[in-house]
Amino acid sequence: MNCTNLLENLGFTCAPRNNGALRLWSPFTFDDGEHLGLFLEPLGGDQWLITDHADTLMHASAMGAKLTKPRLERIRSRFPSVELTEGGALRATATQSELSMTVTAVLNTAIAISHAEPGWLPKTKEELFNQMVGRELEAVAGAHLQRGVSVQGVSGHQLEIPFVIDLPNTGRHYIQPVASGDEHVDWGNVYRAGGKMLDLKSAGADDHQRIVVIEDVPGDEELGKAITFLSVTTSVLMFSHRNQWLEQFRLAA
Repeated sequence: MNCTNLLENLGFTCAPRNNGALRLWSPFTFDDGEHLGLFLEPLGGDQWLITDHADTLMHASAMGAKLTKPRLERIRSRFPSVELTEGGALRATATQSELSMTVTAVLNTAIAISHAEPGWLPKTKEELFNQMVGRELEAVAGAHLQRGVSVQGVSGHQLEIPFVIDLPNTGRHYIQPVASGDEHVDWGNVYRAGGKMLDLKSAGADDHQRIVVIEDVPGDEELGKAITFLSVTTSVLMFSHRNQWLEQFRLAA
């Protein structure tokens, strides 16, 4: 198999790689103009591996998409002939006579992911900030970080806590990010977080276990007022100072 033979059938841009492998770039693109591509790798005999080496999902992740299990399962169910591995790679094998058909099947799966990508992006500034906080916490707490934990408040309502970490010496910590507006704190987010932490406090969570991570915008004259308000019911950590407070959660790892 060479690039010329493949181009005649599929219209790809193609370049040879080591050990007889081929790198393909399709004419289809993500929204940012980057072309979807695949790799063809000989397996011996008449067999080929067609894969994207996780490039498609890595592109979505780099753009901020939330790669949830239900979303990935929907891709798997729509394209059962293409394997979506736990590592995020699209994979299929084919004989040389099946190659064009199989490359098309893998490419169609990649195209479906590229079309879904805009709908997987955070819809609000609050969701984007939650993702940022989650990445920082996961880097130090690893698998001990729990996401989206429901807790019974003293009010009787189920409180959705974005992040929970259990530390060996100080117990369970409930962490609520509070995103800012474009120029200053978003008081709606502040009041909601304050109410949630008050409910946790009334339910018996210790002071050091209730934590708000607030997004602090430089020059925000209302930040101090928001921190004072929240400090009545919770510990307040500024996101820009995360290098000073993240280490306390490394004990969980």
